[in-house]
Amino acid sequence: MKYTERPEYKLFKALRNGQIQQAETLIKDGADIHRISESEQWSYLHKILMSTSTDPEESPPIESVQYLIDQGLDINAIDSYGYTPLIYAVRQQNIEGMRLLLENGADELIEHRASDDATPLNMVFDSKPYRYEIMKLLLDFGADPDAKTEKGKSVRELVNLLDDMDPKIIELVSHY
Repeated sequence: MKYTERPEYKLFKALRNGQIQQAETLIKDGADIHRISESEQWSYLHKILMSTSTDPEESPPIESVQYLIDQGLDINAIDSYGYTPLIYAVRQQNIEGMRLLLENGADELIEHRASDDATPLNMVFDSKPYRYEIMKLLLDFGADPDAKTEKGKSVRELVNLLDDMDPKIIELVSHY
């Protein structure tokens, strides 16, 4: 059987495209919504949030994220890289997805460090422009701007060191 014909791939594709009814049909026909990939330890929640594109057009439909949460997928699942779905959502700059995850319990691991030392809050610095809305959302849900990275810098220090930092972000962090 070709990889693209496998029920798991079809389910991923349906979820990525927001085709919830198609996903439900595939699940009814035997596709396992709770399947975790062996080597990477990815759930479907990880998979639909892991695109490296920050283009909102490429973000998964919020209905798919909600559907996966409703199906009982672990929002705080940690993959083999130490990443949670929240870290992937931050990398994707997917504010709606982040909010949905945080409102459903992802704040429990808001300080979790991946194997590369990434946390949701310091993941904000992985792509420009640095987004005020993302920083605010994470801080509002309890992210610690004073937590130091392995290299010894905190988010509070970074926002004051970087030359191209939006003054609104510097002001925001100063209130936490």
